[in-house]
Amino acid sequence: MRSRWFLVLVVSVCVLPGCLAVIFYTQRRIDRCAYVPLLAENILPNTALLPGAQAGMPAGWSRAAGGVELRGPAIDGEGFVLEDGRALQLIGIANYVQTPSVPVQPGRSYCFTGMALTDSDKGAPTRLRLSFHWYDAQAHLLAEDHSDWQPVVLWQPDAPPAGWSRIHAAFRAPTGAASLLVRIHPAADDRVYLDAMRLRQAGNPLDRSSMTGQSEAQPEVTLAPWPHGYRAALSFSFDWETAMGGLIHSRSVGDPYADEDPELRGMRMREGITTTLNIFRPYGIRATYYATGYNFLMGNTARREFMGNPTYAWANRQNHWSADHWQKMPWFAFDPYGTVQSHPAWYFGDLISILQREQQDIQSHTFSHFYGGFVTPQDWRDDIAAWNEVAAAQGVPPMRSLAFPWSSSGGMSDANWQVLQEAGIRSVTRMSHQSQYNLFPRDADGLVVTPRCRPLPGHPHILACPDFYLTPQSAERALAQIDRTLEIGGTIDLWAHTEEVITDEQQAAWQRVVAHAAAQPGLWIAPLRDITDWQYALSQVKIRVTREETDGRLVMMMRNNNEDTVEGVTLQLPFHVEHATVQTADTATPQPVPCADAMCSLTIPPGQAIEVHAWPAV
Repeated sequence: MRSRWFLVLVVSVCVLPGCLAVIFYTQRRIDRCAYVPLLAENILPNTALLPGAQAGMPAGWSRAAGGVELRGPAIDGEGFVLEDGRALQLIGIANYVQTPSVPVQPGRSYCFTGMALTDSDKGAPTRLRLSFHWYDAQAHLLAEDHSDWQPVVLWQPDAPPAGWSRIHAAFRAPTGAASLLVRIHPAADDRVYLDAMRLRQAGNPLDRSSMTGQSEAQPEVTLAPWPHGYRAALSFSFDWETAMGGLIHSRSVGDPYADEDPELRGMRMREGITTTLNIFRPYGIRATYYATGYNFLMGNTARREFMGNPTYAWANRQNHWSADHWQKMPWFAFDPYGTVQSHPAWYFGDLISILQREQQDIQSHTFSHFYGGFVTPQDWRDDIAAWNEVAAAQGVPPMRSLAFPWSSSGGMSDANWQVLQEAGIRSVTRMSHQSQYNLFPRDADGLVVTPRCRPLPGHPHILACPDFYLTPQSAERALAQIDRTLEIGGTIDLWAHTEEVITDEQQAAWQRVVAHAAAQPGLWIAPLRDITDWQYALSQVKIRVTREETDGRLVMMMRNNNEDTVEGVTLQLPFHVEHATVQTADTATPQPVPCADAMCSLTIPPGQAIEVHAWPAV
């Protein structure tokens, strides 16, 4: 109202062309959420970020986890510190900053603006996204709106930017809205500073239909999340390392055998290939073996130095290594330069063909078994290139899935994630359990609360997937985790190191859990790569539904936008089906579709559109 009356006043006293230009310019700035003196009435409480009762937090503001606190930017202050010099720090891909609640009116547009800066130690800019959470008068969530990911400028001592990045978004309050909370989400674990945040009733709202990501299908018809009517998905996997490819580098945190002889552990890792295959073979189960680079080698008598034989200063006692020698010692310095015959604990190249004959999937545990959140984008490029090269020599395709060593996704920068996406990584697991990085919270029993793969924030082509560590002590809870996954129709990966499935007790635990999983008719058991490839493929199947009023049948126009055939697409219909037909460009007459009750299964060729008709049972 304030801006409207201001413009009316200007028009009433100003008729010159120059004044009209000012009015037009002013209205354009309002529509773009730009600051306009006298018109920019800020309705967001505590924009000065004055401290509240919660330590380190401004009054009224909240966060998802630690890593959000009042802390000034780590810069020299020359033109960067806004307001009174107080900024809000945000760290963690699973984290967010949330504003105080603001009363709103349905149908009105609201615009949020702020300033952001990163001083990421990975030397690259990052991104943020804004989400508007609308609530009714009873504080029930009505709707969510999300902006695009917006760039945040990098500050560096030797190359300071001209200023902070402006982040902004505007949306219209939906019917019934009474209040609004705005959240600021990061695309990675880069440290970001936020300041000068404001909310006002103005702005040209973004198109809600394009931002919510809702299905094109009408609510009465949905695509089942899993092929052939399965209710949930499960993968079994192993972290598989040679003495060189990880065991020699063990940390004292997250590794129960860190103090043991790497060569003895390497031999146990070898033995675990035989024992795990023996457990899976009766059920025809295909698992994932996440291998390090030396797993592919038949030896290294040529004394090859992979990745330039780097030295990592972060591998020290402060970061929970047992000693500081890796700060000066090259990462592959202990390579015995032997063969699988002379040093079988150090090279596993002879085991690759065994896994291939059993049709097991081999994916990446990184080449070097480094700490993913500590390294640079170039380190990732070097590691991926080395892994793909030695894998190709054994007939293994380029990596599509990655298991982080030591659950070391914490600290991954936006630039690091971009390298993984460009390399074709479609899924990641063994994610950090630290609160601000943890995308999969657990309950008091250690079970993943919502076992379901989810698009990685800022990188939707990568699916982050939850896992459960299976040991003899956790076997009972693993059964409960499987049951919970079935209940919600989600995904879980059950894993261990291959060295942890060799004793009678360990094998008995795995046999019990595998038998329970195999006995569930609604559970799809497959390598994690297959599971996440299916999820991505299904997202590229589009559907439009109409109803024929004359006979009540549903007509579904479907298109497969993938480059490959998608088998087992399951339609979930609002009625039991009497019969259904499908017609493609290659069929002259409609063909019958297999249906059971209210579900029909389809195979759709790549790049093709099909037309499905389904008649309700009388």
